[in-house]
Amino acid sequence: MPHDVTLIPGDGIGPEVVDAACRVIAATGVQVDWDVQQLGHPALDAGAASALPEETIGSVQRTGAALKGPVSTSRTGGFPSPNTGLRRALDVFAQVRPARSLPGVPTLFPALDVVVIRETTEDLYAGIEFAAGSPGARAVVEAARRHGAPLSDDAAVSLKPATEAAVRRTLEFAVAWAREQGRRHVTVAHKATVMRATDGLFLEIGRQLAAENTDLEIDDILVDNLTAQLVRRPEEVDVVVTTNQYGDILSDLVAAMSGGVGLAPGVNHGPGVAVFEAAHGSAPRHAGSDRADPLGMIRCGSLLLRHLDESAAADRVDAAVIDLLQEGRVRTYDLLPPGAPGASGTRAVADALVARLSSETGTRR
Repeated sequence: MPHDVTLIPGDGIGPEVVDAACRVIAATGVQVDWDVQQLGHPALDAGAASALPEETIGSVQRTGAALKGPVSTSRTGGFPSPNTGLRRALDVFAQVRPARSLPGVPTLFPALDVVVIRETTEDLYAGIEFAAGSPGARAVVEAARRHGAPLSDDAAVSLKPATEAAVRRTLEFAVAWAREQGRRHVTVAHKATVMRATDGLFLEIGRQLAAENTDLEIDDILVDNLTAQLVRRPEEVDVVVTTNQYGDILSDLVAAMSGGVGLAPGVNHGPGVAVFEAAHGSAPRHAGSDRADPLGMIRCGSLLLRHLDESAAADRVDAAVIDLLQEGRVRTYDLLPPGAPGASGTRAVADALVARLSSETGTRR
């Protein structure tokens, strides 16, 4: 029976890399019925009332799984981040971003195999902020002053919420995920020495879970110390669980260490839903240029196949990707030295993988 999955092409390079992933999935022979939905600017362009249409949310809730391309967010104004809005609407609270060095990809860290799990509903990325001089900023400044915080009248303010419920379920998810995946070591990354109320909550609950789950090694580390450890001895780091902002930064760091953000997949988990999206952004300046690396999204497709209990097909995709990288004939510009000639396009990478997968099963596409 075909699998029902929501497909969100996104914008910028999103439609190109998502198309590549869909072609590769089809080449495995697994049948997927894609429910195509829009988010962000494409939704507005299609006449939706908002950048976060109810139809898109409802589709993911119905299918339980989505393959999502990158969606642009304005840096200076406009509508709020539809990425954050979708996560909040679906209550996807834990993002898993694996980073592993792959054969055939140049890297200074060939032994890297790190998974970053980040809480995605709270922290500074919750989007609770007030422009300088706004009524909201003035109210926060006045309240903070009443409690001894020396904020000036012209302060812009971002709030960093953390609740015990959100922190606990993310840490419990990380522990369960590590156990299910055969991982042995979970590190809680925080800055509780400075942010004792918020990051301190991560630290406190992390230490509680360490005492309750003695079959795993669960420890904690200051996030700035962790960044130094990652570039010195990455082989000693296994699974990292952390706050929203730190997780975003750390996952990009380990992705770059493994060979490039363009290779990095990810999945957002919530009650009854999973949204698969690559770590990279929409890169609008490269849109339509057939230049973007689709491997991050293709590897998301592999994770999606595993989620759909199509592990054999996922294994074939992973093997095809490694074969392609080891062979080295077909690779996008980001996997070559700067300015090197001979870069392949997005479609060429997908073509090569489809050919490999199809050759295993005759004419199957």
